[in-house]
Amino acid sequence: MKTKIIIALLGALPLLAQMGGGMGAGMGGFGGPAVLGRGAGSGTGQRGGADLGIGVFAGVMGTVDSGLSAFALDADGNLSGAAVRGVDGFAGVFGSKQLRRGSFGINYVGHYRQYTGALARGFNGTDQSVSVFWSRQVSRRSLFSVHASGTTTNRPFGMGFVGGPINPFLNNAFAPNGEIFDNRIYFASGGGEYTLQKSARLSFSLAGNGFITRRTGGVLFGVNGAFATANAAYRLSRRQTLSLGYQFMHFRFTRRFGDTYGHGLFGGYSAQLGRKAQIGIQAGAMQLESLGLTQVQVDPVIAALIGVSSVSEVFYSKTWMPTGLANFSYRVTRRHSFDATGGIMAMPGNGIINTSRGTMIGAGYSYSGIRDWGLSANSNYTRMASRIGLAQSFSVHTTTFNASRRITDTLFFSATGGQRRFLNSNTNAFRRNSFFATAGITWSPQAVPVSIR
Repeated sequence: MKTKIIIALLGALPLLAQMGGGMGAGMGGFGGPAVLGRGAGSGTGQRGGADLGIGVFAGVMGTVDSGLSAFALDADGNLSGAAVRGVDGFAGVFGSKQLRRGSFGINYVGHYRQYTGALARGFNGTDQSVSVFWSRQVSRRSLFSVHASGTTTNRPFGMGFVGGPINPFLNNAFAPNGEIFDNRIYFASGGGEYTLQKSARLSFSLAGNGFITRRTGGVLFGVNGAFATANAAYRLSRRQTLSLGYQFMHFRFTRRFGDTYGHGLFGGYSAQLGRKAQIGIQAGAMQLESLGLTQVQVDPVIAALIGVSSVSEVFYSKTWMPTGLANFSYRVTRRHSFDATGGIMAMPGNGIINTSRGTMIGAGYSYSGIRDWGLSANSNYTRMASRIGLAQSFSVHTTTFNASRRITDTLFFSATGGQRRFLNSNTNAFRRNSFFATAGITWSPQAVPVSIR
């Protein structure tokens, strides 16, 4: 698949944010203007955690994609797939700025894509993405921040848009994830957080986030959702922090009867390892209460009378599931970083699966500044297993590589490649392997090479 959404495990970041690691404790790992965005957060508009000012960029590239699938069957009754070639033009705004009593970050990009051949017509079109973050120090001991993001794309196949938080990364945890089809998706998220530093060691935080997802494709369902947390963090020392908190979430599905409520508690530990590394661990549990429909078999005598063998029945379920996160971040310099994260959390599904248990593991590496070169790589695994209704599961592994080389002061050559593979499904032994490659020219007045993808 060719998606401009950065496939990184940002979906686990809401948990990291709750650990009391601070407003800037999120992962990064990508760097450069993120095509279709990284989700809102304190890292919005930054590269390697550094403020570079606000600037613009634009470019054009050729692209080759395989394994694209519309919401349709081919002539043999199988899920359709296509390999296409085309041209992609894009432009955007990227950067961050320190304000007198706060900070501001923005990441916007718009694409227009044109493929060749009759089979590619359904994949032509535009992608739009924007994420904005703003924070302000209200008083000497309190900080308030808000974020908003939105994305529309018709190339979501296999994406791990892992979206966000509320702290400030919650957009990504509940963003479209593990999508099966390349049909258009609309996603928007926004929220805010207030943090009070009660003393030199003790702080409290309240955060809330709302989001919506809509999918074209007839029967694929969308979701309206909300997420909120309250936590207290206590610094054992300058480098170690303990936290304890409560979290609430709600999913209400469209085109499908049912919803899910979740309540949970969590505890965490985070530490600064030297000047350049951070580690965080969090563990907890969440109770899920779900309402939906299920198919039940009719008694054979009744079935013989009315001619119907099964009917839909409303069900209510209450289950517990573990939640957790482990994160390691290492930043060698302002332009050189490595991140690794693994987590378990409740997710709103992918348009086919309802509320599910999501397992995510990922790692990302980025470097810029080697004689005007910029390099990055990401590898991620996501598994979704339904918690209500039919027992379904999907697993996907994604790997992407990016390289950019400065040609002149403002022109860069960029090349990207990657693979997305659905590993298995217990519904129909579903497997798919797709590749993409892009190469082109990017214009940007930024002081460092940009990264496309």
